Amino acid sequence: MNSDASGSSQAAAEPAFVCVPDGVDLPHLPDPGHWDVRRRRASWRRAATSAARPSTVVLDIGGVLVPSLFESVRGVDRPFPPGPLTGDAEYAQVERGEIGEREYWQRIGEQGWDVGRLWRECSSVRTLLWKVLAVAGRRMRLVAFTNDMAHWFGPDWLARFPQLAELDLILEASELGVLKPAPEAFRRALAVIGERPAQCLMVDDHPANLNGATSVGMPTLQFDVGDPEGSVEALRQTLALPAAERPTVFRVPARRSPAPTHHI
Repeated sequence: MNSDASGSSQAAAEPAFVCVPDGVDLPHLPDPGHWDVRRRRASWRRAATSAARPSTVVLDIGGVLVPSLFESVRGVDRPFPPGPLTGDAEYAQVERGEIGEREYWQRIGEQGWDVGRLWRECSSVRTLLWKVLAVAGRRMRLVAFTNDMAHWFGPDWLARFPQLAELDLILEASELGVLKPAPEAFRRALAVIGERPAQCLMVDDHPANLNGATSVGMPTLQFDVGDPEGSVEALRQTLALPAAERPTVFRVPARRSPAPTHHI
């Protein structure tokens, strides 16, 4: 996060904190270019079209692919703000779309928390979800759609999360010219993805963003950061994925190429 988001007030001392670890034992995602993955996806897409099931999963990054700070940070001498975990009134404004995330985190920074440092030091890919995506990726496209990771982490943000390079596509709404939850942001993302709205399941932790996706015809699933295990299971069931599947390697790590990112 940029220095302006860490708070302009220096009156409050920076609280001590510890990070809650995640991002361990992450499997590789299937390579979209592998012949067997292409075959499986083509078969799934035919069945999904007739059964009105998604053939592409679109996932937010912060709060979904990467745990929120409310999950990954624990205050030592004073508690970290609870956000959506216990009904933070200010964060409820974000969920309703009344204020943006940047404004919310700036307020947290004014309380003494170095939010940029917390994001950089305590962020990792969500292991439980990634394991489900390793199964889903054999059947459907996997796309990340975030508002503006570069604002929080800098232009080289993807280097901090190298696993995300295995996704089919990474989109930043800031590069598309309109931020979520505006419906136009989803329209522009769909144009880049090249898929009909009904075939793209949007997974996000903010109801306001899901409302924006719904308004353009996308099915949605809310990821509850207060119940990540239940949310991952809900995604698995929504995609009709098996509870267990024998892992098959469809990717040679040394030959992995980064997921394309869209720029205008």
